[in-house]
Amino acid sequence: MTGFRYNHKVKTTDVITVLYMLVTAVYMLVFGKMTAGLLMPILIRVVLIILVGIMIFLESKWETKTIKFVHLFYPILLLTYFYGETAQLNHFIFSSNLDSIVYGWEEALFGFQPSIDFSARVPQHWFSELLHLGYFSYYLLTIGVSLTFYILRPALAEKVIFLIITSFFIYYLIFILFPVAGPQYYLPVPLNEVADSGIFSRAVKLVQYYGEHPTGAFPSSHVGMVVIFLYLSFRNIRWLFWLILPLLVLILMATVYLKAHYAIDVFAGLLSAPIVYFFSKILYGQIMGKLIH
Repeated sequence: MTGFRYNHKVKTTDVITVLYMLVTAVYMLVFGKMTAGLLMPILIRVVLIILVGIMIFLESKWETKTIKFVHLFYPILLLTYFYGETAQLNHFIFSSNLDSIVYGWEEALFGFQPSIDFSARVPQHWFSELLHLGYFSYYLLTIGVSLTFYILRPALAEKVIFLIITSFFIYYLIFILFPVAGPQYYLPVPLNEVADSGIFSRAVKLVQYYGEHPTGAFPSSHVGMVVIFLYLSFRNIRWLFWLILPLLVLILMATVYLKAHYAIDVFAGLLSAPIVYFFSKILYGQIMGKLIH
């Protein structure tokens, strides 16, 4: 009976988080050289898996709102760490980033480099600040969408958070296997920079300084995830859809304007979003089926 009670408190989000940690741990052990640099991420996984077990235990003993909230939302708090980690894990198969390949695709497709020309042709401060505002909004959307569902559609909150973090995990696996850093890291100074235009410009630069890494450019998870946020909102909270839609338009432009992505990354983000969502939904059904039985 005790085992059943603990199992009943296991969430789909627990399972996919632990599964991601185990898959990437196996990847490190198989393709990486067991150096001191890999010891820390392995140890962190051990600690995090123990903490997941503790969360399950705590909710089985004390079903307080605080414990249930932390248990549901902790995977979102781990996303920043797992994203940054891809910059360490993405050179086991390829020894260097593949920006030169994507740069070549860009040149062949457009005949120029949109990530260079866009900001040069539209340098107005008001426009730059507007796109920085759009780009900055992305950092708030993951937690914002999750909280909105938690408050307004609590019965759907776990499923939505599962779909969100699983979609991120799928993108992280792509970043690990296909390392592209993006124009801001590949282009030389000053071509890799956009001049400060105001408060949102400085806010984005601050977030990038502490949270960005030379990884995760192709496909654009910024674009892919916002498309997924839009779909989830359209199906369940229509006013949230209309709130996010103009932000998507700004983000589509901002990712290239700010040199975070190549233009081809944006198209790849749009095309990959339904595929990533499809696999996330399949995984949800599979894991939920296992937990129920």
